[in-house]
Amino acid sequence: MKPLDPRLLRYSRSSRGFLLATVVISVALAALTVAQAYLIASIIVDIFQRHFAFSFSQKNILILLAVFIARALLNFLSEWISARASTRIRSELRSELLLKSLSHGAGTANEMGSAQLSILASTGINNLDAYFSKFLPQLFIAAVVPLLVGFTIFLRDWTTGLIVLFTIPLIPLFGILIGRFTAAATTKKWQTMGILSGYFLDLLGGLTTLKVYGRSAKQEEGIREVGEKYRVETMGVLRISFLSSLALELIATLSVALIAVSIGLRLVGGSLSLHTGLIVLILAPEVYWPIRQVASYFHAAADGVEVFNQVYAVLDAQVSDGIEIAEEITAISWSELTIDYSDRARVTVPAGQVGKGTVHALVGASGSGKSTLVNVLMGFITPSSGEVLISTKNGTHPIRDFNIASLRSRIAWMPQEPRFPHATIKQVLLHAHPTATHAHLEEVLLSVGLNSGDLSQGLATVLGNLTQPLSIGQLRKIALARAILKDSDFLIVDEPTASVDDVSEELIDSVLHQQAALGKLVLVVSHRPLLALHADSHTDMARAPRSARLV
Repeated sequence: MKPLDPRLLRYSRSSRGFLLATVVISVALAALTVAQAYLIASIIVDIFQRHFAFSFSQKNILILLAVFIARALLNFLSEWISARASTRIRSELRSELLLKSLSHGAGTANEMGSAQLSILASTGINNLDAYFSKFLPQLFIAAVVPLLVGFTIFLRDWTTGLIVLFTIPLIPLFGILIGRFTAAATTKKWQTMGILSGYFLDLLGGLTTLKVYGRSAKQEEGIREVGEKYRVETMGVLRISFLSSLALELIATLSVALIAVSIGLRLVGGSLSLHTGLIVLILAPEVYWPIRQVASYFHAAADGVEVFNQVYAVLDAQVSDGIEIAEEITAISWSELTIDYSDRARVTVPAGQVGKGTVHALVGASGSGKSTLVNVLMGFITPSSGEVLISTKNGTHPIRDFNIASLRSRIAWMPQEPRFPHATIKQVLLHAHPTATHAHLEEVLLSVGLNSGDLSQGLATVLGNLTQPLSIGQLRKIALARAILKDSDFLIVDEPTASVDDVSEELIDSVLHQQAALGKLVLVVSHRPLLALHADSHTDMARAPRSARLV
Protein backbone atom coordinates (compact mmCIF):
# COMPACT_ATOMS: atom_id res chain seq x y z
CA MET A 1 0.00 0.00 0.00
CA LYS A 2 1.79 3.13 -1.26
CA PRO A 3 0.70 6.39 0.44
CA LEU A 4 2.07 8.32 -2.56
CA ASP A 5 2.14 6.79 -6.03
CA PRO A 6 4.63 8.36 -8.49
CA ARG A 7 2.04 7.97 -11.27
CA LEU A 8 0.19 10.91 -9.73
CA LEU A 9 2.90 13.22 -11.10
CA ARG A 10 2.37 11.80 -14.58
CA TYR A 11 -1.39 12.24 -14.72
CA SER A 12 -1.68 15.55 -12.82
CA ARG A 13 0.57 18.51 -13.53
CA SER A 14 -0.83 20.46 -10.58
CA SER A 15 0.43 17.77 -8.20
CA ARG A 16 4.06 18.62 -9.01
CA GLY A 17 3.88 22.21 -7.79
CA PHE A 18 1.72 21.13 -4.86
CA LEU A 19 4.24 18.56 -3.66
CA LEU A 20 7.14 21.00 -4.08
CA ALA A 21 5.30 23.67 -2.06
CA THR A 22 4.46 21.09 0.61
CA VAL A 23 8.14 20.08 0.95
CA VAL A 24 9.24 23.73 1.27
CA ILE A 25 6.59 24.45 3.91
CA SER A 26 7.54 21.28 5.81
CA VAL A 27 11.21 22.31 5.96
CA ALA A 28 10.25 25.82 7.10
CA LEU A 29 7.98 24.39 9.81
CA ALA A 30 10.77 22.12 11.02
CA ALA A 31 13.22 25.02 11.24
CA LEU A 32 10.69 27.18 13.11
CA THR A 33 9.97 24.30 15.51
CA VAL A 34 13.65 24.05 16.43
CA ALA A 35 13.95 27.84 16.76
CA GLN A 36 10.86 27.91 18.99
CA ALA A 37 12.33 25.30 21.34
CA TYR A 38 15.62 27.19 21.63
CA LEU A 39 13.85 30.48 22.32
CA ILE A 40 11.51 29.04 24.97
CA ALA A 41 14.40 27.27 26.72
CA SER A 42 16.56 30.42 26.67
CA ILE A 43 13.78 32.61 28.08
CA ILE A 44 13.02 30.16 30.92
CA VAL A 45 16.71 29.71 31.85
CA ASP A 46 17.39 33.46 31.76
CA ILE A 47 14.45 34.31 34.01
CA PHE A 48 14.26 31.37 36.43
CA GLN A 49 17.83 30.13 36.65
CA ARG A 50 19.98 33.17 35.88
CA HIS A 51 17.47 35.61 37.45
CA PHE A 52 17.84 38.13 34.66
CA ALA A 53 15.35 40.98 34.44
CA PHE A 54 12.31 40.50 32.25
CA SER A 55 13.47 43.31 29.98
CA PHE A 56 16.63 41.30 29.20
CA SER A 57 14.48 38.59 27.55
CA GLN A 58 12.13 41.04 25.82
CA LYS A 59 13.94 40.66 22.48
CA ASN A 60 13.72 36.84 22.63
CA ILE A 61 10.05 37.05 23.56
CA LEU A 62 9.32 39.24 20.52
CA ILE A 63 11.24 36.83 18.29
CA LEU A 64 9.29 33.93 19.84
CA LEU A 65 6.05 35.77 19.09
CA ALA A 66 7.19 36.20 15.48
CA VAL A 67 7.95 32.45 15.32
CA PHE A 68 4.45 31.64 16.61
CA ILE A 69 2.91 33.94 14.01
CA ALA A 70 5.11 32.48 11.25
CA ARG A 71 4.09 28.92 12.19
CA ALA A 72 0.42 29.91 12.18
CA LEU A 73 0.81 31.56 8.76
CA LEU A 74 2.61 28.52 7.36
CA ASN A 75 -0.11 26.20 8.65
CA PHE A 76 -2.75 28.45 7.08
CA LEU A 77 -0.77 28.62 3.83
CA SER A 78 -0.40 24.84 3.82
CA GLU A 79 -4.16 24.33 4.23
CA TRP A 80 -4.97 26.97 1.60
CA ILE A 81 -2.57 25.49 -0.96
CA SER A 82 -3.80 21.97 -0.18
CA ALA A 83 -7.46 22.92 -0.65
CA ARG A 84 -6.80 24.64 -4.00
CA ALA A 85 -4.49 21.88 -5.19
CA SER A 86 -7.01 19.22 -4.18
CA THR A 87 -9.65 20.82 -6.38
CA ARG A 88 -7.31 21.10 -9.38
CA ILE A 89 -5.81 17.62 -9.04
CA ARG A 90 -9.21 15.94 -8.67
CA SER A 91 -10.45 17.84 -11.73
CA GLU A 92 -7.41 16.72 -13.74
CA LEU A 93 -7.76 13.09 -12.64
CA ARG A 94 -11.47 13.11 -13.47
CA SER A 95 -10.75 14.56 -16.93
CA GLU A 96 -8.02 11.98 -17.57
CA LEU A 97 -10.34 9.20 -16.41
CA LEU A 98 -13.18 10.32 -18.66
CA LEU A 99 -10.90 10.83 -21.67
CA LYS A 100 -9.36 7.39 -21.24
CA SER A 101 -12.80 5.82 -20.73
CA LEU A 102 -14.07 7.45 -23.93
CA SER A 103 -10.95 6.34 -25.83
CA HIS A 104 -11.32 2.80 -24.55
CA GLY A 105 -15.06 3.04 -25.02
CA ALA A 106 -17.11 -0.02 -24.16
CA GLY A 107 -13.99 -1.84 -23.01
CA THR A 108 -13.73 0.13 -19.77
CA ALA A 109 -17.46 -0.10 -19.06
CA ASN A 110 -17.46 -3.85 -19.70
CA GLU A 111 -14.41 -4.51 -17.53
CA MET A 112 -15.40 -2.32 -14.60
CA GLY A 113 -19.14 -1.91 -15.05
CA SER A 114 -20.81 1.36 -15.99
CA ALA A 115 -22.17 1.89 -12.47
CA GLN A 116 -18.77 1.30 -10.84
CA LEU A 117 -17.14 3.62 -13.39
CA SER A 118 -19.69 6.34 -12.60
CA ILE A 119 -19.13 5.93 -8.86
CA LEU A 120 -15.36 6.11 -9.37
CA ALA A 121 -15.57 9.27 -11.51
CA SER A 122 -17.91 11.03 -9.09
CA THR A 123 -17.94 9.87 -5.46
CA GLY A 124 -14.58 8.08 -5.64
CA ILE A 125 -12.56 11.06 -6.91
CA ASN A 126 -14.51 13.45 -4.67
CA ASN A 127 -13.42 11.34 -1.68
CA LEU A 128 -9.81 12.17 -2.53
CA ASP A 129 -10.28 15.65 -1.06
CA ALA A 130 -9.29 14.49 2.44
CA TYR A 131 -6.32 12.63 0.96
CA PHE A 132 -4.94 15.72 -0.79
CA SER A 133 -5.95 18.42 1.69
CA LYS A 134 -5.12 16.53 4.92
CA PHE A 135 -3.14 13.33 4.57
CA LEU A 136 -0.61 14.20 1.86
CA PRO A 137 0.63 17.49 3.43
CA GLN A 138 0.86 15.77 6.81
CA LEU A 139 2.79 12.91 5.22
CA PHE A 140 5.53 15.29 4.08
CA ILE A 141 5.55 17.08 7.43
CA ALA A 142 5.95 13.68 9.11
CA ALA A 143 8.85 12.90 6.80
CA VAL A 144 10.73 16.21 7.26
CA VAL A 145 9.98 17.55 10.76
CA PRO A 146 10.87 14.40 12.81
CA LEU A 147 14.10 13.98 10.85
CA LEU A 148 15.32 17.54 11.43
CA VAL A 149 14.07 17.72 15.02
CA GLY A 150 15.46 14.29 15.87
CA PHE A 151 18.86 15.27 14.46
CA THR A 152 18.82 18.42 16.60
CA ILE A 153 17.98 16.35 19.71
CA PHE A 154 20.86 13.96 18.97
CA LEU A 155 23.30 16.86 18.67
CA ARG A 156 22.18 18.35 21.99
CA ASP A 157 21.81 15.09 23.95
CA TRP A 158 22.88 11.80 22.43
CA THR A 159 21.17 9.77 25.21
CA THR A 160 17.76 11.15 24.34
CA GLY A 161 18.67 10.81 20.68
CA LEU A 162 19.20 7.07 21.16
CA ILE A 163 15.81 6.74 22.88
CA VAL A 164 14.19 8.50 19.93
CA LEU A 165 16.16 6.37 17.47
CA PHE A 166 14.95 3.11 19.03
CA THR A 167 11.32 4.13 19.68
CA ILE A 168 10.44 6.02 16.51
CA PRO A 169 10.58 2.88 14.23
CA LEU A 170 7.79 1.31 16.32
CA ILE A 171 5.27 3.76 14.89
CA PRO A 172 5.76 2.91 11.17
CA LEU A 173 6.13 -0.77 12.08
CA PHE A 174 2.72 -0.90 13.75
CA GLY A 175 1.36 1.33 10.99
CA ILE A 176 2.45 -1.15 8.32
CA LEU A 177 1.00 -4.11 10.20
CA ILE A 178 -2.37 -2.44 10.72
CA GLY A 179 -2.24 -0.92 7.23
CA ARG A 180 -2.30 -4.38 5.63
CA PHE A 181 -5.64 -5.11 7.24
CA THR A 182 -6.95 -1.65 6.35
CA ALA A 183 -6.00 -2.06 2.68
CA ALA A 184 -7.79 -5.42 2.43
CA ALA A 185 -10.88 -4.11 4.23
CA THR A 186 -11.03 -0.97 2.06
CA THR A 187 -10.78 -3.04 -1.13
CA LYS A 188 -13.71 -5.18 0.01
CA LYS A 189 -15.69 -2.07 0.86
CA TRP A 190 -15.22 -0.60 -2.64
CA GLN A 191 -16.06 -3.93 -4.27
CA THR A 192 -19.32 -4.02 -2.33
CA MET A 193 -19.97 -0.41 -3.32
CA GLY A 194 -19.56 -1.43 -6.97
CA ILE A 195 -22.00 -4.32 -6.53
CA LEU A 196 -24.52 -2.06 -4.81
CA SER A 197 -24.29 0.65 -7.48
CA GLY A 198 -24.51 -1.88 -10.33
CA TYR A 199 -27.49 -3.60 -8.74
CA PHE A 200 -29.26 -0.28 -8.23
CA LEU A 201 -28.53 0.85 -11.82
CA ASP A 202 -29.89 -2.42 -13.25
CA LEU A 203 -32.94 -2.08 -11.03
CA LEU A 204 -33.67 1.42 -12.32
CA GLY A 205 -33.21 0.27 -15.92
CA GLY A 206 -35.73 -2.54 -15.50
CA LEU A 207 -38.11 -0.76 -13.14
CA THR A 208 -40.90 -0.52 -15.74
CA THR A 209 -40.75 -4.25 -16.46
CA LEU A 210 -40.69 -5.07 -12.75
CA LYS A 211 -43.73 -2.86 -12.18
CA VAL A 212 -45.63 -4.52 -15.02
CA TYR A 213 -45.05 -7.99 -13.57
CA GLY A 214 -45.54 -6.89 -9.96
CA ARG A 215 -41.97 -7.71 -8.87
CA SER A 216 -40.72 -4.25 -7.90
CA ALA A 217 -41.45 -4.67 -4.19
CA LYS A 218 -39.38 -7.87 -4.09
CA GLN A 219 -36.22 -5.90 -4.94
CA GLU A 220 -36.26 -3.96 -1.68
CA GLU A 221 -34.87 -6.92 0.22
CA GLY A 222 -31.97 -7.30 -2.25
CA ILE A 223 -31.00 -3.63 -1.93
CA ARG A 224 -31.32 -3.87 1.85
CA GLU A 225 -28.99 -6.90 2.00
CA VAL A 226 -26.28 -5.35 -0.19
CA GLY A 227 -26.60 -2.04 1.66
CA GLU A 228 -26.22 -3.79 5.01
CA LYS A 229 -23.11 -5.59 3.76
CA TYR A 230 -21.63 -2.26 2.65
CA ARG A 231 -22.42 -0.75 6.08
CA VAL A 232 -20.75 -3.62 7.93
CA GLU A 233 -17.59 -3.44 5.81
CA THR A 234 -17.43 0.35 6.12
CA MET A 235 -17.64 0.10 9.92
CA GLY A 236 -14.94 -2.58 9.80
CA VAL A 237 -12.60 -0.18 8.01
CA LEU A 238 -13.36 2.54 10.55
CA ARG A 239 -12.68 0.20 13.50
CA ILE A 240 -9.28 -0.74 12.07
CA SER A 241 -8.46 2.92 11.44
CA PHE A 242 -9.40 3.91 15.00
CA LEU A 243 -7.36 0.99 16.33
CA SER A 244 -4.31 2.18 14.40
CA SER A 245 -4.67 5.71 15.79
CA LEU A 246 -4.97 4.36 19.35
CA ALA A 247 -1.95 2.06 18.99
CA LEU A 248 0.27 4.78 17.54
CA GLU A 249 -0.91 7.29 20.15
CA LEU A 250 0.05 4.89 22.97
CA ILE A 251 3.49 4.28 21.47
CA ALA A 252 4.15 8.02 21.08
CA THR A 253 2.90 8.81 24.61
CA LEU A 254 5.04 6.11 26.22
CA SER A 255 8.09 7.20 24.22
CA VAL A 256 7.75 10.84 25.28
CA ALA A 257 7.20 9.71 28.89
CA LEU A 258 10.40 7.64 28.75
CA ILE A 259 12.31 10.66 27.47
CA ALA A 260 10.84 12.90 30.18
CA VAL A 261 11.82 10.45 32.94
CA SER A 262 15.36 10.19 31.56
CA ILE A 263 15.74 13.97 31.40
CA GLY A 264 14.31 14.43 34.92
CA LEU A 265 16.66 11.90 36.49
CA ARG A 266 19.71 13.42 34.80
CA LEU A 267 18.66 16.94 35.76
CA VAL A 268 18.42 15.86 39.41
CA GLY A 269 21.79 14.13 39.15
CA GLY A 270 23.37 17.20 37.58
CA SER A 271 24.62 15.43 34.46
CA LEU A 272 22.36 17.50 32.20
CA SER A 273 21.96 21.28 32.03
CA LEU A 274 18.52 22.86 32.37
CA HIS A 275 18.90 24.62 29.01
CA THR A 276 19.64 21.40 27.15
CA GLY A 277 17.00 19.47 29.07
CA LEU A 278 14.32 22.01 28.22
CA ILE A 279 15.26 22.06 24.52
CA VAL A 280 15.15 18.27 24.30
CA LEU A 281 11.92 18.02 26.33
CA ILE A 282 10.18 20.63 24.16
CA LEU A 283 11.38 19.05 20.91
CA ALA A 284 10.65 15.42 21.86
CA PRO A 285 6.86 15.55 21.27
CA GLU A 286 7.51 17.25 17.92
CA VAL A 287 9.23 14.08 16.72
CA TYR A 288 6.17 11.93 17.36
CA TRP A 289 3.32 14.43 16.84
CA PRO A 290 3.51 14.65 13.02
CA ILE A 291 3.48 10.85 12.75
CA ARG A 292 0.48 10.66 15.11
CA GLN A 293 -1.31 13.15 12.85
CA VAL A 294 -0.64 10.92 9.86
CA ALA A 295 -2.30 8.10 11.78
CA SER A 296 -5.38 10.25 12.40
CA TYR A 297 -5.73 10.72 8.63
CA PHE A 298 -5.06 7.04 7.99
CA HIS A 299 -8.62 6.29 6.87
CA ALA A 300 -8.42 9.04 4.24
CA ALA A 301 -5.16 7.49 3.03
CA ALA A 302 -6.71 4.02 2.79
CA ASP A 303 -9.69 5.28 0.82
CA GLY A 304 -7.44 7.43 -1.36
CA VAL A 305 -5.03 4.61 -2.19
CA GLU A 306 -7.90 2.29 -3.14
CA VAL A 307 -9.45 4.98 -5.37
CA PHE A 308 -6.05 5.57 -6.96
CA ASN A 309 -5.64 1.85 -7.64
CA GLN A 310 -8.92 1.80 -9.55
CA VAL A 311 -8.23 5.08 -11.36
CA TYR A 312 -4.77 3.97 -12.41
CA ALA A 313 -6.16 0.62 -13.57
CA VAL A 314 -8.15 2.60 -16.14
CA LEU A 315 -5.48 5.19 -16.97
CA ASP A 316 -2.71 2.59 -17.38
CA ALA A 317 -4.80 0.38 -19.68
CA GLN A 318 -3.10 -0.05 -23.02
CA VAL A 319 -5.19 1.18 -25.95
CA SER A 320 -3.87 0.30 -29.39
CA ASP A 321 -3.54 3.42 -31.50
CA GLY A 322 -1.85 3.35 -34.88
CA ILE A 323 -0.36 6.15 -36.95
CA GLU A 324 -2.39 5.78 -40.15
CA ILE A 325 -4.69 8.77 -40.72
CA ALA A 326 -8.16 7.85 -41.95
CA GLU A 327 -9.14 9.86 -45.01
CA GLU A 328 -12.28 9.19 -47.09
CA ILE A 329 -13.35 5.71 -46.02
CA THR A 330 -14.49 3.73 -49.08
CA ALA A 331 -15.16 0.26 -47.66
CA ILE A 332 -15.09 -1.69 -44.39
CA SER A 333 -14.96 -5.46 -44.10
CA TRP A 334 -14.42 -7.95 -41.33
CA SER A 335 -13.67 -11.62 -41.05
CA GLU A 336 -15.39 -13.79 -38.48
CA LEU A 337 -14.73 -12.15 -35.13
CA THR A 338 -14.76 -13.49 -31.59
CA ILE A 339 -15.03 -11.17 -28.61
CA ASP A 340 -14.38 -12.38 -25.07
CA TYR A 341 -16.01 -10.72 -22.07
CA SER A 342 -15.04 -11.26 -18.46
CA ASP A 343 -18.64 -11.55 -17.22
CA ARG A 344 -20.55 -13.07 -20.15
CA ALA A 345 -20.28 -15.71 -22.84
CA ARG A 346 -18.05 -15.30 -25.87
CA VAL A 347 -19.66 -13.44 -28.78
CA THR A 348 -19.03 -14.62 -32.34
CA VAL A 349 -19.68 -12.18 -35.18
CA PRO A 350 -20.00 -13.53 -38.74
CA ALA A 351 -17.96 -11.97 -41.53
CA GLY A 352 -19.38 -9.09 -43.52
CA GLN A 353 -18.64 -5.91 -45.43
CA VAL A 354 -20.02 -2.45 -46.09
CA GLY A 355 -19.35 -0.75 -49.44
CA LYS A 356 -19.42 2.90 -50.41
CA GLY A 357 -22.86 4.11 -51.42
CA THR A 358 -24.70 1.12 -49.94
CA VAL A 359 -26.94 0.43 -46.97
CA HIS A 360 -25.90 -2.67 -45.00
CA ALA A 361 -28.21 -4.07 -42.32
CA LEU A 362 -27.27 -6.08 -39.25
CA VAL A 363 -30.13 -8.38 -38.29
CA GLY A 364 -30.45 -10.84 -35.45
CA ALA A 365 -31.96 -11.38 -32.03
CA SER A 366 -31.06 -9.31 -29.02
CA GLY A 367 -27.71 -10.38 -27.58
CA SER A 368 -26.48 -11.83 -30.89
CA GLY A 369 -23.63 -9.29 -31.13
CA LYS A 370 -24.96 -6.40 -33.21
CA SER A 371 -23.93 -3.68 -30.78
CA THR A 372 -20.69 -5.55 -30.12
CA LEU A 373 -19.82 -5.34 -33.82
CA VAL A 374 -20.56 -1.60 -33.80
CA ASN A 375 -18.17 -1.18 -30.86
CA VAL A 376 -15.49 -3.15 -32.73
CA LEU A 377 -15.89 -1.05 -35.89
CA MET A 378 -15.56 2.16 -33.86
CA GLY A 379 -12.44 0.91 -32.08
CA PHE A 380 -14.04 0.64 -28.65
CA ILE A 381 -13.47 -3.13 -28.39
CA THR A 382 -10.58 -5.21 -29.71
CA PRO A 383 -11.67 -8.69 -30.87
CA SER A 384 -9.89 -11.75 -29.51
CA SER A 385 -9.62 -13.17 -33.03
CA GLY A 386 -10.46 -12.01 -36.53
CA GLU A 387 -9.63 -8.80 -38.29
CA VAL A 388 -11.33 -5.61 -39.47
CA LEU A 389 -10.04 -4.02 -42.67
CA ILE A 390 -10.72 -0.39 -43.57
CA SER A 391 -10.24 0.84 -47.13
CA THR A 392 -9.43 4.51 -47.70
CA LYS A 393 -8.11 6.44 -50.65
CA ASN A 394 -4.62 5.64 -49.30
CA GLY A 395 -5.17 1.88 -49.36
CA THR A 396 -6.55 -0.90 -47.15
CA HIS A 397 -5.24 -1.36 -43.61
CA PRO A 398 -6.28 -3.23 -40.45
CA ILE A 399 -8.18 -1.07 -38.00
CA ARG A 400 -5.36 -1.34 -35.46
CA ASP A 401 -3.08 0.62 -37.84
CA PHE A 402 -5.32 3.70 -37.78
CA ASN A 403 -5.12 6.60 -35.40
CA ILE A 404 -8.34 6.08 -33.47
CA ALA A 405 -9.18 9.79 -33.23
CA SER A 406 -8.86 10.31 -36.99
CA LEU A 407 -10.93 7.18 -37.64
CA ARG A 408 -13.78 8.28 -35.38
CA SER A 409 -13.75 11.74 -36.95
CA ARG A 410 -14.90 10.05 -40.20
CA ILE A 411 -17.72 8.14 -38.44
CA ALA A 412 -21.18 9.43 -37.49
CA TRP A 413 -22.90 7.29 -34.88
CA MET A 414 -26.43 7.18 -33.56
CA PRO A 415 -26.38 4.99 -30.42
CA GLN A 416 -29.22 2.70 -29.40
CA GLU A 417 -29.93 4.82 -26.32
CA PRO A 418 -29.04 8.42 -27.29
CA ARG A 419 -28.04 10.86 -24.57
CA PHE A 420 -27.88 14.64 -24.80
CA PRO A 421 -26.13 17.40 -22.83
CA HIS A 422 -28.12 20.16 -21.16
CA ALA A 423 -28.62 22.29 -24.28
CA THR A 424 -31.23 23.33 -26.82
CA ILE A 425 -31.97 21.17 -29.86
CA LYS A 426 -30.31 23.78 -32.05
CA GLN A 427 -27.12 23.74 -29.97
CA VAL A 428 -27.03 19.93 -30.09
CA LEU A 429 -27.38 19.89 -33.88
CA LEU A 430 -24.91 22.74 -34.44
CA HIS A 431 -22.31 20.73 -32.53
CA ALA A 432 -22.41 18.24 -35.42
CA HIS A 433 -22.51 20.94 -38.14
CA PRO A 434 -21.45 24.37 -36.78
CA THR A 435 -22.14 26.24 -40.06
CA ALA A 436 -25.66 24.89 -40.65
CA THR A 437 -28.42 27.47 -40.95
CA HIS A 438 -31.62 27.44 -38.93
CA ALA A 439 -33.61 26.50 -42.04
CA HIS A 440 -31.22 23.62 -42.83
CA LEU A 441 -31.57 22.23 -39.32
CA GLU A 442 -35.37 22.28 -39.60
CA GLU A 443 -35.12 20.59 -43.01
CA VAL A 444 -32.99 17.74 -41.67
CA LEU A 445 -35.34 17.21 -38.73
CA LEU A 446 -38.31 17.15 -41.09
CA SER A 447 -36.56 14.56 -43.28
CA VAL A 448 -36.46 12.13 -40.32
CA GLY A 449 -40.10 12.78 -39.41
CA LEU A 450 -39.81 15.51 -36.77
CA ASN A 451 -41.48 18.84 -37.41
CA SER A 452 -39.93 21.51 -35.20
CA GLY A 453 -43.25 23.34 -35.25
CA ASP A 454 -44.78 20.49 -33.25
CA LEU A 455 -42.33 21.13 -30.39
CA SER A 456 -43.29 23.47 -27.57
CA GLN A 457 -40.35 25.83 -28.20
CA GLY A 458 -39.15 24.64 -31.59
CA LEU A 459 -35.38 24.36 -31.91
CA ALA A 460 -35.07 26.23 -28.60
CA THR A 461 -36.49 23.23 -26.72
CA VAL A 462 -34.06 22.24 -23.97
CA LEU A 463 -32.72 18.68 -23.78
CA GLY A 464 -30.70 16.86 -21.15
CA ASN A 465 -32.91 17.39 -18.10
CA LEU A 466 -35.54 15.38 -16.25
CA THR A 467 -38.39 17.60 -17.46
CA GLN A 468 -37.68 17.53 -21.19
CA PRO A 469 -41.04 17.38 -22.97
CA LEU A 470 -40.04 14.96 -25.76
CA SER A 471 -40.89 11.31 -26.28
CA ILE A 472 -38.31 8.57 -26.79
CA GLY A 473 -39.14 8.46 -30.49
CA GLN A 474 -38.57 12.21 -30.86
CA LEU A 475 -35.24 11.95 -29.05
CA ARG A 476 -34.17 9.19 -31.46
CA LYS A 477 -35.05 11.39 -34.42
CA ILE A 478 -32.94 14.24 -33.03
CA ALA A 479 -30.03 11.83 -32.54
CA LEU A 480 -30.43 10.59 -36.13
CA ALA A 481 -30.52 14.17 -37.44
CA ARG A 482 -27.35 14.91 -35.48
CA ALA A 483 -25.60 11.91 -37.06
CA ILE A 484 -26.74 12.88 -40.56
CA LEU A 485 -25.52 16.46 -40.13
CA LYS A 486 -21.97 15.38 -39.30
CA ASP A 487 -19.50 15.45 -42.18
CA SER A 488 -18.62 11.76 -42.26
CA ASP A 489 -17.94 8.84 -44.59
CA PHE A 490 -19.39 6.08 -42.41
CA LEU A 491 -22.87 6.40 -40.88
CA ILE A 492 -23.79 3.92 -38.12
CA VAL A 493 -27.37 3.96 -36.83
CA ASP A 494 -28.44 1.63 -34.03
CA GLU A 495 -32.21 1.00 -33.91
CA PRO A 496 -33.16 4.28 -35.63
CA THR A 497 -36.84 3.31 -36.02
CA ALA A 498 -37.49 2.02 -32.50
CA SER A 499 -40.38 3.85 -30.79
CA VAL A 500 -41.53 5.62 -34.00
CA ASP A 501 -44.65 5.16 -36.14
CA ASP A 502 -44.82 3.54 -39.57
CA VAL A 503 -44.79 6.87 -41.45
CA SER A 504 -41.63 7.97 -39.66
CA GLU A 505 -40.07 4.57 -40.33
CA GLU A 506 -40.55 5.01 -44.08
CA LEU A 507 -39.08 8.53 -43.92
CA ILE A 508 -36.04 7.26 -42.00
CA ASP A 509 -35.56 4.40 -44.45
CA SER A 510 -35.68 6.92 -47.31
CA VAL A 511 -33.21 9.33 -45.71
CA LEU A 512 -30.72 6.52 -45.04
CA HIS A 513 -30.74 5.57 -48.70
CA GLN A 514 -30.31 9.23 -49.59
CA GLN A 515 -27.20 9.30 -47.40
CA ALA A 516 -25.90 6.22 -49.19
CA ALA A 517 -26.56 7.91 -52.55
CA LEU A 518 -24.26 10.72 -51.41
CA GLY A 519 -21.43 8.17 -51.24
CA LYS A 520 -21.56 7.25 -47.55
CA LEU A 521 -21.24 3.80 -46.07
CA VAL A 522 -24.43 3.21 -44.09
CA LEU A 523 -24.66 0.49 -41.43
CA VAL A 524 -28.09 -0.08 -39.90
CA VAL A 525 -28.80 -2.11 -36.77
CA SER A 526 -32.51 -2.85 -36.52
CA HIS A 527 -35.15 -5.35 -35.49
CA ARG A 528 -37.68 -3.73 -37.83
CA PRO A 529 -38.18 -5.71 -41.07
CA LEU A 530 -38.58 -2.68 -43.36
CA LEU A 531 -35.01 -1.42 -43.00
CA ALA A 532 -33.52 -4.91 -43.47
CA LEU A 533 -35.78 -5.58 -46.45
CA HIS A 534 -34.76 -2.40 -48.28
CA ALA A 535 -31.05 -2.66 -47.43
CA ASP A 536 -28.59 -3.37 -50.25
CA SER A 537 -26.99 -6.16 -48.22
CA HIS A 538 -27.26 -7.63 -44.77
CA THR A 539 -25.43 -9.73 -42.21
CA ASP A 540 -27.43 -12.28 -40.28
CA MET A 541 -25.80 -12.35 -36.86
CA ALA A 542 -27.11 -15.90 -36.32
CA ARG A 543 -24.91 -17.28 -39.11
CA ALA A 544 -22.23 -16.11 -41.52
CA PRO A 545 -23.53 -15.14 -45.02
CA ARG A 546 -21.94 -17.03 -47.87
CA SER A 547 -21.17 -13.86 -49.81
CA ALA A 548 -19.22 -12.27 -46.98
CA ARG A 549 -15.54 -11.89 -47.73
CA LEU A 550 -12.70 -9.44 -47.13
CA VAL A 551 -12.20 -6.78 -49.79
